[in-house]
Amino acid sequence: MLKKVVRRSVVMALLVVTAGAISFAKDKTENKEPQAWGMQSGNSGCVIFKESQDTTSEMAAGGGGFTTHTVDVLEVLDSIHAKLPHKKYMETEDDLSALQKLSVENHLRYVKIPKKYSPEELDKAKAMCGVQ
Repeated sequence: MLKKVVRRSVVMALLVVTAGAISFAKDKTENKEPQAWGMQSGNSGCVIFKESQDTTSEMAAGGGGFTTHTVDVLEVLDSIHAKLPHKKYMETEDDLSALQKLSVENHLRYVKIPKKYSPEELDKAKAMCGVQ
């Protein structure tokens, strides 16, 4: 009898935790506003990035299945008076530090927009650039 009560309590606790996690994920909305970083004033150029993701799959050792790895990527969508050495940058500490260094050296502002963006969002990102 006691085992049944404990088992039901554990099941109920798992259901509550799972329901809370699902509710939190559903309430989380993607930030649709363009985000600027780099030089915030006195910039002479601007790069607009589109968020995306790269996923790689590998065969697990021994043929036991596949493993996948997904990483957030910034893709150059447009640039104004600026040229970067690459078209894609991983959102890793090393790549973001390199972009920040380029921003300071070349007086660049960066603007990031979501993967799925509207023409209005792109126009807003261009307006945030502050250069023509």
